[in-house]
Amino acid sequence: MLKKAAVIGFTGLALGVSPAAADALSNGSTVALTMVAGGGLMSVGCMAIALLTEDEDEEEAGYDRRGFYAGLSPSYARENFSDSSVVNLVDGELQENLQLLRGTPVQPSPPGDPGLYTFSLDDVDSDSFGGTGRVGYRCHPYISAELQFEALDKFEGTIMETDTPFNDSPRNFDLELESLVLTTNAKGYLLTGRYQPFVLLGVGFMRMESKTRDFSGGTIPGFAAQQSERTAEFAARYGAGLDFYLTDNVVVSAEGSYLMPTGKLDGLDYYQFSVGLLYRF
Repeated sequence: MLKKAAVIGFTGLALGVSPAAADALSNGSTVALTMVAGGGLMSVGCMAIALLTEDEDEEEAGYDRRGFYAGLSPSYARENFSDSSVVNLVDGELQENLQLLRGTPVQPSPPGDPGLYTFSLDDVDSDSFGGTGRVGYRCHPYISAELQFEALDKFEGTIMETDTPFNDSPRNFDLELESLVLTTNAKGYLLTGRYQPFVLLGVGFMRMESKTRDFSGGTIPGFAAQQSERTAEFAARYGAGLDFYLTDNVVVSAEGSYLMPTGKLDGLDYYQFSVGLLYRF
């Protein structure tokens, strides 16, 4: 019992602290503390379930056995972005760049102020591809806890200047959005045979990197033709999937989930789909 408690406790530490550490490096402490709390609660709950039920099937060796697992898969994502959320994400950097370009004093807009210039989203490529990795521990035939990491290549679009107070031609900007997501998930299995449908719920953070590039020409010294900014916020994930056991250790796993970030990334939701392999240790 003590050995199992130590193993699952270590898993809890990894699930709770690793996302927090990553987020602390990228954005600050608020989301980090949320990740510690969320990951810690999930892992402690999983540990309690394992310890309370360990005498039921100590010699279990089926597809629903306790133990660690790890997996990798390619990912496909389809955006469900709010146009205004995309514009708000890059508004500040575009305001500053246009003020530099047109020789007006650089004055950051107060919160809630629409700024000197206004923009609209012309279009966003709705598809993106990337990869997903996960490590976890199955603490009960029907329950597991895991750490999931996901990286997506760019969503692309165009931002247009819609209004200017000067007699100048509106400018257009290429837009790229790349995301990294780290969540701690709780998974519940509906069946425990060779085919195992499951549902999942996760909490974590999303880091979105926005890149804007002016393609209108006529840049001047001091004007950054391309800018990049990173924003990290708390995010939630929910979804469902199916695990199919090829052998006792090799599993084909298909999953679909929905990502919902908050804060400055609120409205930048997307659907994620993946099919890959898991290895049960």
